[in-house]
Amino acid sequence: MSLALQSLVGLILLLCGAVAALPEIARERLPRPRPLASVQGGAALWLVQAPGQRWYLGGQAIESGRLASLVRRQAGPVALHYMPSAALPIGEITRSLRWLRSLGSGPVLIELPPSVGR
Repeated sequence: MSLALQSLVGLILLLCGAVAALPEIARERLPRPRPLASVQGGAALWLVQAPGQRWYLGGQAIESGRLASLVRRQAGPVALHYMPSAALPIGEITRSLRWLRSLGSGPVLIELPPSVGR
C-alpha cells in the first residue's frame, strides 16, 4: 500500500467516525434526576414563583418579605424546592435563585417544568 492510499484510508475512517459520532454530540442533554439529599430534620419548603414577583408557598400566596423572614426563622437548614413559572425569563429565575440561596443555609433545589429552558 502506498503512503497516499494509507492516508486516504485513514482520512475516510476518521471522517466516518466523526459522522457516526455526530448524533451523540448533537443530542439534547437533559439533566438526570437524582435522589434528593436529605437535610437534617427533614425540613422542606415548596415555593412557586409566578410572573410579577408573585410567590406561593405550599399553594398559598405569600409576599417576598414574609417569605424571607419565614425562611430565616426556620430552626436549622431548610431545603427550598423552587419551581419557577415557564413564563419567567431566565434572568429573573437566576436572580430569584441567588436571592433564595442568600436566605438560608440549606440547599435550594430547582424543580423545572419540562417547558422551561427550551
